[in-house]
Amino acid sequence: MKLATAPDAWGVWYAEDPRQTPWERYLDEVRDAGFTATETGPWGYLPTDPARLSDALCARSLSVCGSALVHLLAPQDAMQSLRPRLEQTCGLLKAMGAEWVVLMDDSDLPPPGQERALTPDAWKGMIANVIEAARYVSGEYGLSFVFHPHVGSGVETEAEVVRLLEETPADLVGLCFDFGHHAYTGADAVSFMKRYADRIPYYHFKNVDPVLLEKIKREDIDFITGFQSGVMCELDKGMVDFRAVVDFLNARDYQGYVVYEQDMYPCPPDKPFPIAVRNRNALKALGL
Repeated sequence: MKLATAPDAWGVWYAEDPRQTPWERYLDEVRDAGFTATETGPWGYLPTDPARLSDALCARSLSVCGSALVHLLAPQDAMQSLRPRLEQTCGLLKAMGAEWVVLMDDSDLPPPGQERALTPDAWKGMIANVIEAARYVSGEYGLSFVFHPHVGSGVETEAEVVRLLEETPADLVGLCFDFGHHAYTGADAVSFMKRYADRIPYYHFKNVDPVLLEKIKREDIDFITGFQSGVMCELDKGMVDFRAVVDFLNARDYQGYVVYEQDMYPCPPDKPFPIAVRNRNALKALGL
């Protein structure tokens, strides 16, 4: 397995935000925490000039594993605005020798239990755009494409994830499986991962505090507030059994990326690094 992290683990959700860790400090702390690869985070957070980014990474013995994009996918014409974003992202990834494009939906829907599902036309549009995006990424650039379900988006619940997998070609659309987001919905993330491992070439390792999650559900707290409360917790403290996960992946001889994340935007710049060190130690204890 190849280990990486992402700016999300440092509380970075936007290209620019004074509450976020500056990008130079982020790369320093990624190195100092013991990681050797990173996703790029939101476009413009890390340098987008390949030469400048390469110099910054090489100075710290780091590499790029992929990039994640968040885009509203339900509109029929979504590819008109998504294609230029994919073009710039794929161009940077090719220049950096990276492989993975991670796409997330940006629909803002109520939590499960309320009337939250996309309309039939919106779902159909989203699926069509996911397939078209995957074909563009693989056909034009030879890169690999994965879709990332996300709390609060058009693909959140286990039933929605299964439906997306059933309605997209397996040879085009893989799953970026985020244990934290899956467990947040109340589903058994480890069981799902084992059932659908053939469609999962890329993992986000993230854990969930079951006590805080129960409070969030009981008090109907929105997920952003929930993230800020610390519901996404350290890897060895939550409800997901990562020993079982790693044992399963080792048994399958999985050789892809495991990307450590911990949602906590916004947070003080001094907060993420000690957490990243503890999570890196937890990963070492798992043999990673």
